[in-house]
Amino acid sequence: MHGVNGIFLFLLLCGREILGHLPLRRYVYTRDNIPVHCGLNIYEEAWTSIFNVPTHESSLRVSKRIVGGRASADGEWPWLASLMFYQTREQVRRQSTDWKNADELKNATGPEDDEMAGPFVPPTMIYNYPDGSRKFHICGGTLIHPLWVLTAAHCFSPTLRYPDLSPDPILWTVRLGEHDMLNANIERYDMEVAEIIPHERYNGTTVENDIALIRLKEVAPLSRRVNVACLPFVEEEVGNAQTCSSVGWGHEQSAAKNISKILQHVDLSIIPNFECHLNYGKLRAIPGFRDMTILNTMLCAGHREGGRDACQFDSGGPLVCKYRKQWRITGIISFGFDCGLPGYPGVYTRVSSYVPWIEEIVHDF
Repeated sequence: MHGVNGIFLFLLLCGREILGHLPLRRYVYTRDNIPVHCGLNIYEEAWTSIFNVPTHESSLRVSKRIVGGRASADGEWPWLASLMFYQTREQVRRQSTDWKNADELKNATGPEDDEMAGPFVPPTMIYNYPDGSRKFHICGGTLIHPLWVLTAAHCFSPTLRYPDLSPDPILWTVRLGEHDMLNANIERYDMEVAEIIPHERYNGTTVENDIALIRLKEVAPLSRRVNVACLPFVEEEVGNAQTCSSVGWGHEQSAAKNISKILQHVDLSIIPNFECHLNYGKLRAIPGFRDMTILNTMLCAGHREGGRDACQFDSGGPLVCKYRKQWRITGIISFGFDCGLPGYPGVYTRVSSYVPWIEEIVHDF
């Protein structure tokens, strides 16, 4: 992050970070210290020393996939957000009745599995309510400011499988501090949404300008497990073959029955746009597939031999690259052809192309 003109407050939770059990003091983020603290995590003493907690020494983890990745440590990616979508009882009933009529091209928010029988159940983490309504994880996002989350515009566009998707803020909850979705003892923060701003020139056909901002109703609580990611500089170039990480709770393979309960990450290499465009151009020869143009406002990341990728329900989450000790959000998970296929890396929104758009909306930058 850079160019911060305002002063804003994060709640700093000291000691054990348990709300309601310890006194709070104010931590003031300013133009001077945002560049110092953004993009830091539990492996950096400059961050953990604020909270008087140990600095982790190793990033080696038990093998477990996003696709081809591994489980993350609690607090390793403190800017990660889970976007939870709410459906009324009537919407749940209608979706369960009509789901078999869906016949759409696979996209980053929902898998295709037309062989399933019975009522449609989104293959993700679902929280059911007694009145028959529910909410569920559908996309990822990145906290870039105490009041703002960066994600993909397509997360709010209705599809045949998810016809009720919309940018209506009342339908969404942003969960911060999440790690293990089944562990109720982990402190996490469900933040209400004040406003959702998809890019005004988002094109769902070409997937151009696949970027959106979410404004929270309240300032996010700062803890060792909640921090902001750094933004790149305008038009900042990422070197080809540079290793970055894609992070999310999405499927471990295409058309899986559920997402990963524990946050995953996978190390990926930046693939040149011309190579990515050439490969995606081959899709035009497949009946039913359209030619996907890889624009300069997009970037590709993966492995040429396949096997490592983001997948369904990772959409909107970050591709982050490390510069010295800080992580910058370089890309937003946008689309891909299946998950982890050789020659078809994931395609991301290039965040450096949209820094002026972000700064125009988020005036503190």
